[in-house]
Amino acid sequence: MALLPLFSPLLRRFDRWAGPALAVAALGLLLLETRRPLRRRTHPRPERWLRNVALAAPSLPAMRLTLLPAMVGLAQNWAPRRPVLAHLPAPLRLAAEVLLLDYLGYTWHRLLHAPVLWRLHRVHHSDLDMDLTTAWRFHFGEMLASIPWRAALPALLGVRPATALGFEAVFEACTAFHHSNWRLPFDVERQLVRLMVTPRTHGIHHSQVQRETDSNFGVVLTLWDRLHRTLRLNVPQQAITIGVPAYPEAAELPVTRLLALPLEPLQPWARPNGSVPGRGALPGPLHELVP
Repeated sequence: MALLPLFSPLLRRFDRWAGPALAVAALGLLLLETRRPLRRRTHPRPERWLRNVALAAPSLPAMRLTLLPAMVGLAQNWAPRRPVLAHLPAPLRLAAEVLLLDYLGYTWHRLLHAPVLWRLHRVHHSDLDMDLTTAWRFHFGEMLASIPWRAALPALLGVRPATALGFEAVFEACTAFHHSNWRLPFDVERQLVRLMVTPRTHGIHHSQVQRETDSNFGVVLTLWDRLHRTLRLNVPQQAITIGVPAYPEAAELPVTRLLALPLEPLQPWARPNGSVPGRGALPGPLHELVP
């Protein structure tokens, strides 16, 4: 079996069903965040959207041509040789595979904040506002770098290709949801965050305050942040400044520089003038969601 089966039946089914469903979900989120914005916009939409879509132009094809085929091909080749999960009853096996995939997503996100991979991931975090298009603002190199962790490792652990690809559709939908600037009713989000990552939760992760950026690494479930004590919910949304302190000006990060940013030296977590973003006392315990 090919390791990168670009046109396997599973991938053709993904293109036929998941692609349009994700597009409809994105359109819905765009309308919702426009009608009910969560955070105040600080930069004009057109220039941000143009920049983010330009970055998505190579990264989304890179995902379809490398990461997704690798998920299928590696799982088809390796998962049948890993019988541990195969001994579970069908519903338990599916649940175990989904939890495993989500945990690998959480751990991969934490790895992205380590120095080597931060070179790639800072392209995503350097957006100075956060909305649906931020969910597409990834360097194509990050997609390639994720293959060993998000495709090879699940295959080695026995995750079936259909589960891996189905979960990827959920993964992408949740990524779009929690990057959106949609103000959900507060009581609804307070209940929802008990289970899954929400826009307020992930907004804290994009803060310029480092201890806030180093929290809320979950992609679908908040379970892993709770278990690893990386959950932080007590930051008011209007108190958050989105972005990376070293890159405060959007004009200094055109698309050409963003594509080359992984080659630039790492910068200290400070503004160009040397000051470090911080915050004083916050309301409530870390795990308590605030407006």
